[in-house]
Amino acid sequence: SVAPDGTCVSCGRFIAEPEDEEEERGKAPWHFWLLVAALVAYLGWRLVQVVIWLVTGDWPG
Repeated sequence: SVAPDGTCVSCGRFIAEPEDEEEERGKAPWHFWLLVAALVAYLGWRLVQVVIWLVTGDWPG
């Protein structure tokens, strides 16, 4: 196995460049944020329907 600094844990020789953890994480892809926006819109509409149902007693739709 390789240590975080890129050296071998058993012999101590340099094996590979250490990886930058921030680059691995990266940014969420655009389609993830599209799904989040769709979910927020859907749940928002369902909340509106529940409020209408509570006020009128009749389920909209």
